[in-house]
Amino acid sequence: MKNSNGFSLIESLVAASLLMMVITTVIPLTSLLLHERETLQQKQNISGELHHQLQTFLREEQTNLPHRLLKTIDGTEAEFRFIAESNLVKGCATWKNANERESQFCLYGYQQR
Repeated sequence: MKNSNGFSLIESLVAASLLMMVITTVIPLTSLLLHERETLQQKQNISGELHHQLQTFLREEQTNLPHRLLKTIDGTEAEFRFIAESNLVKGCATWKNANERESQFCLYGYQQR
């Protein structure tokens, strides 16, 4: 065999195929991670607003249950519903997340009297 200083065709093809496999794996994973990050951010923002609305709702003396409220939070429209359940007030938020799936988050609280 001769001593050569370059790469053979086989070595170049193997390196190119490995690079393509890495690229075709990383791009979809990155896209999925970005969607999941946006979904979690939406859930955090909406759950914070639900907590705020529930606290305001619990401190009021005169409340008409059930109560429904539509609100847009960071470009996402969410529906807030408050109902009486035993001694508790249940507040639920429903919205379409970044993956176009319907999500729901609920909190409970005691009404001050």
